[in-house]
Amino acid sequence: MLHRVEISRSALLQSVEQYRSIIGRSKFYAIVKSNAYGHGLRPCVQILSPAVDGFGVNHISEAVQAYDLTDRPFLVMGRFDADEARQLLDLDASRITVVLSDIDEIRQLSELRPDLPFHLKIDTGMGRLGRRGSLLDRVFSYLEEHPDLRWTGIMTHFANVEDVTDQSFAEEQLRLFEEAWQRAQVAAKGRPLIRHAAASAAAMILPQSRLDLVRVGISLYGLWASQATKLSHLSLGGPHLQLRPALRWITQIVQINHLPPASKVGYGCTYQTQQASRIAVLPVGYNEGYDRRLSNRAYVVIGGRRAPVVGRVCMNMIMVDVTHIPDVHAGMDAVLIGREELNGHSDEMTADAMAELSGTINYETTTRIHPDLRRIVVD
Repeated sequence: MLHRVEISRSALLQSVEQYRSIIGRSKFYAIVKSNAYGHGLRPCVQILSPAVDGFGVNHISEAVQAYDLTDRPFLVMGRFDADEARQLLDLDASRITVVLSDIDEIRQLSELRPDLPFHLKIDTGMGRLGRRGSLLDRVFSYLEEHPDLRWTGIMTHFANVEDVTDQSFAEEQLRLFEEAWQRAQVAAKGRPLIRHAAASAAAMILPQSRLDLVRVGISLYGLWASQATKLSHLSLGGPHLQLRPALRWITQIVQINHLPPASKVGYGCTYQTQQASRIAVLPVGYNEGYDRRLSNRAYVVIGGRRAPVVGRVCMNMIMVDVTHIPDVHAGMDAVLIGREELNGHSDEMTADAMAELSGTINYETTTRIHPDLRRIVVD
């Protein structure tokens, strides 16, 4: 098997258990959008179904893909698309809730599936989906005038929890959300509503944001939303979460080249050997999700030792220097993300380290791993 992405069952369940220890009575929704942040939608839903209260996705199609694997409800949080929503026609209304932002979307859903519940998105400072100000007032007025609609909740999303330790902007968002909540209760005319705001970081460090449910994404997979989030969380009184990454990305050496000194490697001849070298070829490149910005910068782990990436990352291949690693051969594992221990040697490439080398964030690093690469559940 040239490629495999190993997903740790125990790491995923550990994340849920640890979050439950701090969120009190709030429900736990596992966010599995974008192929479960690259971890594999279907295997992650299967693992998590007994442990969570529901799942969050971006597209209706994602809910459809995993619908048969669980009896838990799905919250569809992306922009509502009437054409895509036709996939909902045969699904149980008790297991699908969509998030809507404006009157047009509410009308479209009502025409297609009037029995389907929805939550209203409130823009409290993200400037993305949802409404604020007079446009939000118009939506509330419309909901008040149509009490037959299956409106069951409101939600918002924080813009700046992860990147800072000063949470004044998030606290202002919460204040605005509370104002919207008061207005929503008037419009609801006594019908029960739920409210939710917190994703991974806020659920950790802003207890007042946990409300009726939390929507945990990146940290479900054992990754910190940011270093600032980790520092903020550790500065609070316990219990403290101990996150363990759930993903290892592994490929295999397909060829070893023995090159003399001053040999060029890769497109553009950006690397030149300084001595007689053994260069291993790995069948992974930017098509598979290995960022081209890692060219001549990153390393993989082979035999528990670092093997530097040499030359440019190609579309489907990279080259690594294994001159210093004994007993390397074709068919041997090369760990792209994760730890490997062998013969007393141990090293690791984390998603965070790879993200830093790529000039991006761990979210992108795992999410861009090609969905066709096989996900294997371990432990």
